[in-house]
Amino acid sequence: MNAYERAVQRALATTGHTHLTTRQLAALLDRAEEATPHAQHLQRLHPGHATTRNRLHAAGMTCAQIGLHDGDPEFLDALLQELAHA
Repeated sequence: MNAYERAVQRALATTGHTHLTTRQLAALLDRAEEATPHAQHLQRLHPGHATTRNRLHAAGMTCAQIGLHDGDPEFLDALLQELAHA
């Protein structure tokens, strides 16, 4: 298992997404990958907010506007944090 796979597994465990099928996991990772630049842009615009969900709220946006489903922002935050420490 490489560092990315370990980071994904830790992020899944942190957010309680351990029950996903292979197809669901692939879709979640695709959404997270596509949303990452948007999340990083929101982080620059709203640095005082600690989470992607809070930044979205501060920007008056929804998860869907950056391609995420409702539970995805927490996974994205956990994954980016794990990758930063890898």
